[in-house]
Amino acid sequence: TDVELKRLKDAFKRTCGLSYYMGQHCFIREVLGDGVPPKVAEVIYCSFGGTSKGLHFNNLIVGLVLLTRGKDEEKAKYIFSLFSSESGNYVIREEMERMLHVVDGKVPDTLRKCFSEGEKVNYEKFRNWLFLNKDAFTFSRWLLSGGVYVTLTDDSDTPTFYQTLAGVTHLEESDIIDLEKRYWLLKAQSRTGRFDLETFGPLVSPPIRPSLSEGLFNAFDENRDNHIDFKEISCGLSACCRGPLAERQKFCFKVFDVDRDGVLSRVELRDMVVALLEVWKDNRTDDIPELHMDLSDIVEGILNAHDTTKMGHLTLEDYQIWSVKNVLANEFLNLLFQVCHIVLGLRPATPEEEGQIIRTLETDQIYTRN
Repeated sequence: TDVELKRLKDAFKRTCGLSYYMGQHCFIREVLGDGVPPKVAEVIYCSFGGTSKGLHFNNLIVGLVLLTRGKDEEKAKYIFSLFSSESGNYVIREEMERMLHVVDGKVPDTLRKCFSEGEKVNYEKFRNWLFLNKDAFTFSRWLLSGGVYVTLTDDSDTPTFYQTLAGVTHLEESDIIDLEKRYWLLKAQSRTGRFDLETFGPLVSPPIRPSLSEGLFNAFDENRDNHIDFKEISCGLSACCRGPLAERQKFCFKVFDVDRDGVLSRVELRDMVVALLEVWKDNRTDDIPELHMDLSDIVEGILNAHDTTKMGHLTLEDYQIWSVKNVLANEFLNLLFQVCHIVLGLRPATPEEEGQIIRTLETDQIYTRN
């Protein structure tokens, strides 16, 4: 149905990106699952049209419909095609036995009945034998004896991918659907096919300073696999823009916690202050005391007032208390808010937010012209 096809297209896109091809390991893991014997899974992949380049989406759909909704006659023709000669007219006993040795490690005793009249059989004789011996080998048993558990639809109450993400973020389903479209457009610019730092950096810098690009990337890359998947960007944008203040501050803390040890060392604090001062100078013209202070004095002032452990660093809680009323930290939050909406594609939650973004853009354009 149209609904099933759309769901499968969405799943294929999430798994393979903008490519129309799915690799063998991905096919076995994401489509068939662990319940299918590995050798059978390899045979299915190749029989669907899978190559070293991958399996095309159209071929995947045709194969899945055959597996899940094909009649026994259609499945029998499919199995015959796996063993048949290049002409497709008959199956040679020696070739079938060799393939069964590879897949099952043995040849069923009943196979001799299939070739009782010679060393090759046509489809009709193969079919008649197969229907009498559905459990003869793993593949026939899996396909003809009710072993296929792969389905094209889901009648359970399991939430959709979008509902699941909406449940663990501050985003609505509609936000996530819109965001997904933007994500694939951004990822399409990648040279490697992954939304990695090489792709992410030029997108956000400017307006984000290059010194902060990697930290911002790491804040999104929650599992530290050096690329941002769609779930990570959704959760990151939610935390950065839609969550309560404490959650937004926690996201900023991750940007500055370069070594990811859960605290901001004196060196990380120094780098943070340098970056925050640059952000202020880039976006504001009003004067603040920090612009006229020595860098070391600013860092020591922060530690003296907020280092509760007295170990020369700030914990997340220390950072949150410091940043609540600090103009530099708040300006950085505002900058991230703009980047997340304008560059990364998060839709404004309210008309007020949209107006705020537009006004900031207009101000920036006037400032740039001057």
